[in-house]
This record gives sequence, structure tokens and C-alpha cells, in this order.
Amino acid sequence: MKVDLLFPGLPAKADHFLFGICSVLLIRSEERCILFDTGPFRVRPMLIAALSELGLTPADIDIIFLTHLHWDHVENLDLFPQARVLVPRVEYEYARSPAPNDWGTPPYVHEMLRGMRVELLPDKDQELFSGIRTLTLPGHSIGLQGLVIEIEDVRHVLASDALWSARDAVRGSPDVAFFDPPKAQESLNKALAAGHIFYPGHDRPFRLHGDRVNYLAQYRYQMRFSFQPNGQDFDLEIATEHALNSAESA
Repeated sequence: MKVDLLFPGLPAKADHFLFGICSVLLIRSEERCILFDTGPFRVRPMLIAALSELGLTPADIDIIFLTHLHWDHVENLDLFPQARVLVPRVEYEYARSPAPNDWGTPPYVHEMLRGMRVELLPDKDQELFSGIRTLTLPGHSIGLQGLVIEIEDVRHVLASDALWSARDAVRGSPDVAFFDPPKAQESLNKALAAGHIFYPGHDRPFRLHGDRVNYLAQYRYQMRFSFQPNGQDFDLEIATEHALNSAESA
């Protein structure tokens, strides 16, 4: 069994919003291909390209595991009409009528799931397949669930937004816990105690050595700001490789 990082989430916020690029992962074994979240619509070309680099197309995905039903984790569901879609039951039932102030759970998500092969997950930790078990991690959303993947005695904790970025682990408190902060704190503690390698919802995978973070991947994103009507575009690159190289040479 293998966990592939198709692309890492971006731990970025503006003054009034989050950028909403979540980590998308692929779990592969001889029996099945499981896509862990689908990401927002804006990353669709990147998702298709990342699968293609592994010799896969959307038709090769057997199972979609949706950690929760926030918009930035579900908007590419329609690429996988043949897949089984595993959804926490609490999330699915809540999405029928989200709270008016819940900007994370879109009113259209329940309609997106209509007609798909949805299988509802009970609100408890359980073994899904050999070496793969669920981890209930509510707080960021009403019923978020992650996965623990055991590969050669190493437990990979796919925590989604219960562990928003590595900073949560260093500070010991959840950064984005708008649904139920006390439960989010319990879930962060549970996730960090569950394994050895951690996959945050909006950051790169890492190991912890005491309070020191050892990242296992890097990312590079380019942004373009268009100053209209006649201004020149401004390009900005965020590349963690540069920061790493600077630190090593200091």
C-alpha cells in the first residue's frame, strides 16, 4: 500500500477569506485506488494532471473518501461518477440544511451527491480495509473523519482540516476550528497521538521530532494579480524550496 501526495494544500489566508486549496491524496493498493478528498473546482486541471503522472485517469479511481463536505474538498466529485463515495453520516445529514452562518458547507453539496454511489460512515472509528481505519475528528466541521494508514509499521495520519497546518502541531491548538473549538482541540490531540507521519488539510506532510517539524514534501504556487484596467500584472511565486535552501545555506 502507498500514500501519494497529489498536491499539498496551501496554508494561506487573506483578510476576509481562506484560499481554499486543500491537500488531495491517493491511497493505492493492489485491490483499489482511493482518492482522499477531491479539492475545489479551481484545481481540476492540476488534479487530472497529477493522476496522469501516475498513469491514471479519473475512471481508475474506485473510491472517494470525503473527509467532510466543505466546498474546497468536494467540488471535483463529478469527475468520478463511477466511484463509491464514502461520506461521514453526520456530515451528510447536516448538509441537508446547513446553519445559515456556515460558509464552509455549500447548499449545493447534497445535490452534488444525488445519484452517486454514496456510502455513509458511522460516527465511530472503524477498520475500512486491511491497514486502513477511520479516525473521527469533529470540530473543524460537524463530523469530519480522517484516515490512519499503516504501512510497514508506520502509521500515516491523514487528518484533513482537523490538522490545518503544521503550525497546529507546534502550537498545540487548532488554527481553523470555527464549528466547535473545544471538539476541534480534542480532535487535534487525537490526530497527533494517532501516528508518525501527518498529512494536514492545508500544508505539506511532515514528521514531528519533539516540537520540530520535518517536512516530507515541498510546494510551489504562482499567483497573478491583475491591476486593471491598464496596470501591469504582478506575479508572485510561493516556493518552499527557496526557504529551505536559504535556511540550509545560512
